[in-house]
Amino acid sequence: MSQVFDLHTHSTASDGILSPELLVEKASHVGINTLALTDHDTVAGLAAAQLAAKKHNISLINGIELSSQWDSKTIHIVGLNINVNSEAIINATVHLNQLREERAIKMGEKLKKIGIHGAYENAKRIAAGGTVTRQHFSTFLVENGHAKNQTDVFKRYLVNNKPGYASVEWPGLEETIAQINNAGGVAVIAHPLRYKITATKLRNMIKDFKALGGKAIEVVTGHNQSTEIQLATNYAKRYDVAASVGSDFHSGNTAWGQLGKLAVLPQGLTPVWELW
Repeated sequence: MSQVFDLHTHSTASDGILSPELLVEKASHVGINTLALTDHDTVAGLAAAQLAAKKHNISLINGIELSSQWDSKTIHIVGLNINVNSEAIINATVHLNQLREERAIKMGEKLKKIGIHGAYENAKRIAAGGTVTRQHFSTFLVENGHAKNQTDVFKRYLVNNKPGYASVEWPGLEETIAQINNAGGVAVIAHPLRYKITATKLRNMIKDFKALGGKAIEVVTGHNQSTEIQLATNYAKRYDVAASVGSDFHSGNTAWGQLGKLAVLPQGLTPVWELW
């Protein structure tokens, strides 16, 4: 049986809609046999996911998606095959969730100033003990008629220069990559073509990432556009980094980010799973 990988997914431990157990079950049903759960800044869902993976006879890679910063830009770095009990990862999640909590409080205060009350409290409720993200605020705003859908709510409220946006200074790339490496994992740039930076800056970011100990970039993502796959392939070859595949699954309610719908990794690249 051929290996079918998805190495970037989310559960209710952060901002996905499926519990870790249901995520694993769904992955199994769509033919994935190697899955990484990579929730935002938390490893809280991994123990349950590992138990479910045994039940469904698939390989579960311990992962995380860490919020980081490069050149004043928020960048997401996926850590794959990490030791979830490592001091580096535990310390990272504690610090990042403190930053997220501070941001959530600020977002709630900003939305209150424009007449939207209870946003922070309801985002916490929707997160149900998981990591609070902008997605939870978005869900509240849509449910209460402040926007027609998730895309609309981000454009109107939750991005830079909009009334619900609160900035946060995430740890730098060097710290983030070191935390993943110290946990025995592989650092991967998530969806490298999705950052609103120039091609020159992206090249510089990949060069810095590799120089700091980063090992891979996502070449096949949930967007699956052939031109983007070719571009990312070129970057992986040019900078001699490994290639990862990941849907960035959250809910399945969008045209992108679907489980079991990833394109095949192009030939001539080093698959990230060969690094562990």
